[in-house]
Amino acid sequence: MSQPELTLYHSWISSASRKVRFCLAEKGLAYKPLKVSLAKFEHHSDWYKKLNPSGVVPALMVDGVPYVESNFINEFLDDAFPAPPLRPTDAAEIHDMRVWSKYIDDICLPAIQKHNWMMNYHPMARAWTDEQLEERLAAIPTENRRQVWYRMARDPYTDEELQTALNILLDMRDKIEARTKRAAWIVGDAFSLADINAAPYAKRLEELDAGAFDCANFPNAGAWWQAVSTRPGFIAAKIESFVEQGKPDYDPVGG
Repeated sequence: MSQPELTLYHSWISSASRKVRFCLAEKGLAYKPLKVSLAKFEHHSDWYKKLNPSGVVPALMVDGVPYVESNFINEFLDDAFPAPPLRPTDAAEIHDMRVWSKYIDDICLPAIQKHNWMMNYHPMARAWTDEQLEERLAAIPTENRRQVWYRMARDPYTDEELQTALNILLDMRDKIEARTKRAAWIVGDAFSLADINAAPYAKRLEELDAGAFDCANFPNAGAWWQAVSTRPGFIAAKIESFVEQGKPDYDPVGG
């Protein structure tokens, strides 16, 4: 049976896109990458919102059918392509993996976005006229995203807010340190989606705080990060410098 046709609409700097690219690489799945320009608001365009009504990346097309929400996409991939397995077999550990992944999305994603958006979008958005701002806000399908874009244009995050966000990410590191004290991976004894879903946030934390995974101070989290970031799947997923991948001309594989 042949593999279905996979097309990934993604952004190189999107943490959610990075999670799915990592999973696809670990599965050894061939796919067509199509870059969605966040700076050009392609994710808020009518054609893209037909694929993902929330107007966020990524969206994975499977034989022309769109799948959305990165954690759910990764679980779908593990169901559809079971080798190699990326979820525990124990029911309690599966639950733990899902709770961890929800924590990453609910708590760590908003924290990392504060830094990402200030770096990439505030310099652009603050130059918009009121009319341009209203036009862009009208195209955004969710209220929380409209609020973020408004802040980028008119009420940027303060240094205190950015430090609070960084502290949340450092707490994520501390949780990884505690979890990997009892086993090499975040959930159970095997590499899983729990590790994949945390990896993009660990990468950005390392960029924001070079000592975050210092093995002398955080031996377990440091060993975990070394093991994750040297995996062939991580390297193939191109979870690289946020600054470099945020440049408009960054396009290493034509997508």
